[in-house]
Amino acid sequence: MVKIIRWLLGWVKFAFVGGFNEGFLDSCYEEKYNIRNITVDGKTLYAECLAGLYPRLRKPARENGGRLKIIKKHGFPFIFLKIRNRWGIFTGIVIGIAFISFISGFAWNIEITGNERLSEETVRAFLAENGFYEGARFKSVDRPTLEKLLLASFDDIAWAHINRNGTSATVEINEAVIRPKTVNRKKYANLKAKKSGVIVKATAYDGWAKVRKGDAVNKGDLLISGIYTNEKGKTYFTRARGQYIAEVKEKFELTVSRQQSYKRSLSETERTALLLFGLRIPLYLEKTPKNAEVETQNKRIILNGKALPVGLEKSIVRVYKKEVKTLSDGELTALSKKEAERKLKKEYGKYEIIKQKIDTELTDSAAVSKGYVLCLEDIGKEVRIKIKKNK
Repeated sequence: MVKIIRWLLGWVKFAFVGGFNEGFLDSCYEEKYNIRNITVDGKTLYAECLAGLYPRLRKPARENGGRLKIIKKHGFPFIFLKIRNRWGIFTGIVIGIAFISFISGFAWNIEITGNERLSEETVRAFLAENGFYEGARFKSVDRPTLEKLLLASFDDIAWAHINRNGTSATVEINEAVIRPKTVNRKKYANLKAKKSGVIVKATAYDGWAKVRKGDAVNKGDLLISGIYTNEKGKTYFTRARGQYIAEVKEKFELTVSRQQSYKRSLSETERTALLLFGLRIPLYLEKTPKNAEVETQNKRIILNGKALPVGLEKSIVRVYKKEVKTLSDGELTALSKKEAERKLKKEYGKYEIIKQKIDTELTDSAAVSKGYVLCLEDIGKEVRIKIKKNK
């Protein structure tokens, strides 16, 4: 703290030459002049004092037959004197300090930690919807309220805290421990078939099985009963559960038009924009046409493993024209096969396909694919048992 005060007030290192050193020091002591770091080299005395005190030392120096000589000047007053006639530099320093003070009130980097089940994109989107994003002012964000909103909006979050560290913020998340689901056997139910098929594997966990391996069932048939009545006429209820894997035959149909629209590329240009503290400054003048696709990639400066709010945005602008093409038989057949594979993967990708038969017929306007898919699927579906209570 003393060093800071001395630097703000300014201090000098001086030499007392040609006089009586002991007398000069005694005079300074009598006048209570605070000089420090006193050394003597031959007949020359060296010392330091505050800049404001130095002019008053000339009188005791003369009285003791010597003179003072400044060796070096230190501190803010001397720096200010150097630039006082250079108002551009001084103004730039003032503006720079004001600018740094201003931007230090913004969150330029938000880091999210502790999230495993929740994606970072989900958390960032939620924070942005509530006014907290990279470039937002810290004063405009009610962090305690936002922490409570996180807890109320996500069941997976057990604890959340937003810490500020300079111009960076860390959102710490502690996710809740997932408790294993327990089976509520008081919710009585039957297990019925949701599709028709031939059972290839039958496993009953709870209830009384009605269908075995090798049986053919129709949609809605009872697989496992949740009701059982013994020989004495006593009725028992439970929640029927089990796994019934069946060969299910699914119909397949797909139509692909011979007339296909596509985008023909006309031009491709690269553009650059400057990203500076939340602002996007284009380094180009051209406008983006309506018939264009833009692919953007941001590259920010990394310092000590953290991304700074400064970087470049690289964009590739592809201008296109929509056109229609009439496919040949070969092109239409290839496209129909590709679309059929895509549909099979989308609709039956989670099942094991054991057989498929698909025939394609070409017409003047389209390719029509028809057939079936034989796959293995768990067809069991729980259906609640409603019990009427006697009044």
